[in-house]
Amino acid sequence: MKGICARVSVLLLLWITGNAFAQRDNNPKSAAGQSSFPHVVRVRLWYLHPPSTLKLIAEPGQARLRKCVGCAEVAFSSLTLGATGSHIQIDGDKAITQEVRVAGKYQIAPAAAPNLNSDFPIDLRANDGHLLVTASMPMDEYIAGVLAGETGTFKSDETLKAMAVTARTYAMHFGSRHALDGFAFCDSTHCQNLRLSDVTPRLQQIVEATAGEVLWYDGEPAATYYHANCGGTTEDGRFILGNDEQRAPYLKQHSDTYCVRNGATEWSSEVSKHELQHALAAEGVRVSGQLHAVAVRQRTGSGRVEFLTVTGGQSMMVPGLTFRAAIGHNIGWDRLKSNWYDVRVEGDRVVFHGRGSGHGVGLCQVGAEVMGEEGRSYRQILTFYYPGTRLGVSAQGIPWQQLSSQDVVLFTTRPEHDRPLLPLAARMMHEAEEKTDLEFNSSAKLRVYATVAAFRDATGDPGWVAASTRGHTIRLQPADILQKAGTLETTLRHELLHMLIEEHAKPGTPLWFREGLVLYLVLHPPGATRAGSNFEDVSALEKALRAPVSEQQMREAYADALARVSKLVAQNGRETMIQWLEEGLPPSQ
Repeated sequence: MKGICARVSVLLLLWITGNAFAQRDNNPKSAAGQSSFPHVVRVRLWYLHPPSTLKLIAEPGQARLRKCVGCAEVAFSSLTLGATGSHIQIDGDKAITQEVRVAGKYQIAPAAAPNLNSDFPIDLRANDGHLLVTASMPMDEYIAGVLAGETGTFKSDETLKAMAVTARTYAMHFGSRHALDGFAFCDSTHCQNLRLSDVTPRLQQIVEATAGEVLWYDGEPAATYYHANCGGTTEDGRFILGNDEQRAPYLKQHSDTYCVRNGATEWSSEVSKHELQHALAAEGVRVSGQLHAVAVRQRTGSGRVEFLTVTGGQSMMVPGLTFRAAIGHNIGWDRLKSNWYDVRVEGDRVVFHGRGSGHGVGLCQVGAEVMGEEGRSYRQILTFYYPGTRLGVSAQGIPWQQLSSQDVVLFTTRPEHDRPLLPLAARMMHEAEEKTDLEFNSSAKLRVYATVAAFRDATGDPGWVAASTRGHTIRLQPADILQKAGTLETTLRHELLHMLIEEHAKPGTPLWFREGLVLYLVLHPPGATRAGSNFEDVSALEKALRAPVSEQQMREAYADALARVSKLVAQNGRETMIQWLEEGLPPSQ
C-alpha cells in the first residue's frame, strides 16, 4: 500500500446530448456510502510471482471443480493444475482448458509459497506459462489479510483497530485498481500487502470489532495513506497526491512525538554510481555521460527531499519521489527507506543518511503503536493522523437521508424534492432488463447532491460531468439542473444500463465492446454511423477510451466504439452481442 496511487479513469461522453457527460470510474476515488462497496472483492493472488503449478487438496465431498462456463461441476480430493502457455493442464486429464473455477472448502498448495486454506471460490487462467489465480472473498476477510501483511508484530489492539479502519477506508477510496484486468486488488503493496495464510483469530476479531467503520470527509471515504515511520514529522499529502486528489486537508504535515518516543530511527546506506545511473535509466531518467554528482536541490516543509540535482555530462533536476522509486524498484527499497535524508558522493559510491521509513503521509505505524500502548483509543489515533475526518459506517459530513423502493435506494439531502427519482429509476431498470434479457443482481443506489459544488467537491469531477458511477452507486448532480438541461433521463438510463452490462460482462471483455454496447442500447436505433475510424487499431481505441487526451478524442473514441458495435449487431444480431458479453468475444473480433 505504501506506494503512490495513479488515478485511472475512463470518461464516458453522452455525446448525443451535446453537453452532458457521465463518468465511469475504473479506479474511482470513492463511492459514498458503505453499502456501495461490494461485500465480496476479487483479488489476484500471487500477483508479482504467479505460480506455474498449483496443487489443490480437499476432504471428500468438500470441493468442486468446473472446467468451463457450461461444464458441470465435479468433486475432487486432490489434483494438480499446470500452465502450458495460455492453457491449463489438469494432472491425469488429457484435455486442456482455458479456465477453471474451484469452489468449496480446500487447501491451495503452491510450490514456492505457504499453503492457503480457502473456503472462497477461485478462478484460474493461464498466461505465458503461469497460472493467474483470482479469488472472490468477503471484504472482511480481505481486510484481515491486509492486517496480517501490513501490521507486522503490533501489540496494541487499539492500534490494530485503527489500522483496520485505515485499510478498509483506503480500499473504499481507491476502489478497484485492476478493474480493467477483471479483478479489484492485487495482493502486493501496489494495492495493500495481503497475507491470507498469516491471518489469526485475533486479527479476525479486530476486523469484526470495527466492521463497516470508515473515515469520511465531505461525505466520501478519505484517502487514508499510511507508512511505517515518519521520523518525528509527517509529510503534507500534497507531495504525493498529484492531481487526482483535489481536497485532502486531513493529510497535513504535523509533528509526531509518539513516533520518536523511543528514539529516532536513523539509517545509512549506499549505492554505486553505476547502479544508480542504471536504476534512473530504468525509470526513464537518462543521465548523459557518466554520473558523478548527486545533491539535494529542494526540500519540502517537513525536511524531506523534493528535488535533487543529478550531474553527468550535464546537470538535471530529478523529483525526489522518482529518485527513490528508481532505487526501490531496481536496487531495493532498503537502500533509500524514505525521502528524508542527506546525500554525498564518496569515490564511486553515493552515500545516504536519513530517518524514517516510507512516504510519511497519513498514519505513522510506529507512532500509532506507541499511542495504542499508552492507552489511546483507536478513535483517538485516527483523529490524530487524519484530523477533520469523521468515523462512521455511513457517509459522514453530509446530512443524508435514505429513501427506498423495491429496486432502488436513494440517498438525498432533499427527500421530498428527489423522491420522484425512485419510480423513474425503477422503470428504467425494468426497461434495461427487457432490452437485454439480463437481470440486475441487486438494487441500484442513487446519491443526489444538492448543489453542483457539493457534487464537484465530493466526487472530484468537474462541473460538466453529469454523473459519476461505481459499482451499483450513481452519484448525480442536482436532479433539477439535469432536468432543465434535458439530460436527466438520458443520464439515468445510460448509467443503469452500464451497471447491468458490467454485472454480466465476462472479465477481460474489451472496453470498446462494453461501452459501445451500452451506447447502442441507449441510442437504439442509433442512426447513421460513420464508416471510417480515427484509430489505427483496437489497441489504440482501448487506450483512448481509458485515458483520452482531450474532449475531442473522447468523442471520437465513443463514436468509434458505437460504430463497431452497431456493425456487429447488424451482422450478428443483438442477442448474439449479449451472448458474447457473457461468454467472451470470439477470437476473430
